[in-house]
Formats: sequence, C-alpha cells, structure tokens
Amino acid sequence: EFVYSGVYKKPKQKLSWSSALSAVQLQLELPVHLAGISSLAQQGISHYLSFNSEKVQVNSPTSLRLPKWLTDENWNLTFKRSKVIEHLEDQDLVELEVNRQKVNASTIELAVLEMLEDIQNESSFVFASELFQGLTSLRPRRVQSLLERSKSIKVKRLFLFLSNYYQHPWLSRLDENKIELGSGKRQIVTGGALDKSYQITVPKNFQTMGAVSE
Repeated sequence: EFVYSGVYKKPKQKLSWSSALSAVQLQLELPVHLAGISSLAQQGISHYLSFNSEKVQVNSPTSLRLPKWLTDENWNLTFKRSKVIEHLEDQDLVELEVNRQKVNASTIELAVLEMLEDIQNESSFVFASELFQGLTSLRPRRVQSLLERSKSIKVKRLFLFLSNYYQHPWLSRLDENKIELGSGKRQIVTGGALDKSYQITVPKNFQTMGAVSE
C-alpha cells in the first residue's frame, strides 16, 4: 500500500517509529541508531518512558540528509548528530527487536554516554543520576574503550564523576590515566557546585568532599 512518495507498506501492516527506523537502517543503510534513553528503555534499563508519548531518540555520528518522508511524517523520532563517538564500531551497537522490527541500537554502555551528552540543567542531571545509580553491571572493557575513543570532555567527566559518586563495582577496573579529560572548568549546571576532581559544576546536593560552591 502507498504511504508516502517512495514509501510502501504491506497490507494490514501497522506503521510505527520502529518500522520507519528499521527501513532507514536496513534498506537505505543510513548510519543511524536508536540511542540514549530510548535505547536504555528498550533494553529494560529505564522504566521512566512511555513510547506512546515521548520522543524517540535516534543518533548518528555524522551529519546526514534524511529522506523527506521520514522528517515529514509524524514518526515521533528526534534526530541528533552525536559527538560522543566519531567512529562507531560493531561492538558499540546491538540489534533489538521492537514491535516485530529489527533495529540497531546503542549498547547500554554507549547509551549511557549518549544520555549524559543530553544533560543541560539540574533536572536532567538528577534524572540521569537516578538512572546511573542502578548501573551496577556495566562491562568495564566496553566502558574503557568508549571513554578512550570519545572526544566529548563533558561526557567523560560526567561519567567518571557519577561513577565515583555511586562507587559501582566495575569502577575499579577502569584505567582513568588512559582517558583524555582536557583542561579547564566545564559548567554543567548553572549555579551548582564545582567538583574539584573533574572540574565540572554539579547540583549542590551532589557535593562530595572535593566539591566547593561557586
């Protein structure tokens, strides 16, 4: 059946964001993937979201010209060029089945970094930290690889701050000396406290022994 210029569906087939994303990935072979909170939710990590009402996050490491039918239709998708990882490797993605459609998604470890990339204020920081608290079983080798390859100073500092804040068991297996953290301060939360260890501003109730109020 005709849906949109260049787009057809099988009779009685229900269309959803997952069918649109699957078509873009498998048929058009565009380098996009289910990302961040949306990927975590589909893998059972985040229970905060209802996919009937929330925007579904789709990322790409490069700038893309998306097909018009995808941007014109109300698929509930939000696209972003992510700066967490410039060149994704096969091990960074996982194939999920959503609404009987196969879609490529970021692994839990990459999705966590993508979630941190979207922190812009205190409320998003608290949301991310609450989810981070439950991440007791991340794979340290995957985390180490991502942190070494990432160019986002903000994301890497945030990840290490929260890792130390919650003292997850996998933290001891990370080699922070191999992770480039840049120099200078980074303002994450306006009017927050400056954490001396990672030189980022965090909500004042997250102050550790090494944090001072700005």
